[in-house]
Amino acid sequence: MKLDDIKISKAIIEEYMDELIDYLDVDVAIGGGGPSGLTAGYYLSKAGFKVSLFERKLSIGGGMWGGGMMFNKIVVQEAGREILQGEFGVNCQEHEKGYYVADSIEATSTLCSKACKAGLKIFNLISIEDV
Repeated sequence: MKLDDIKISKAIIEEYMDELIDYLDVDVAIGGGGPSGLTAGYYLSKAGFKVSLFERKLSIGGGMWGGGMMFNKIVVQEAGREILQGEFGVNCQEHEKGYYVADSIEATSTLCSKACKAGLKIFNLISIEDV
């Protein structure tokens, strides 16, 4: 079957605009799709709130993708480990007492996926100018 470019464009535009209009009326709007925004969106959505998140960049996750020093490892304390490992299922290894290391790619992609599956609606490439 040959695909029709017009049908493809209409599907993208119509579906996106329907979602954007639906998510203009929300319980919570979050500005910024870094780890904090994604985590807040996850917990709020999981609690039953209608939540939208607006990220000005193409990708969500903030600088977490790059890990520390541009190596794909992040270090968290016990409270962070409890959230990453306990709530999200991200593998964390104790490096030494109080210092836990996780793969930044696994952590970021898991946060993104679980937040979306909890009901968070993310709109990338949108800047917030005034609230």
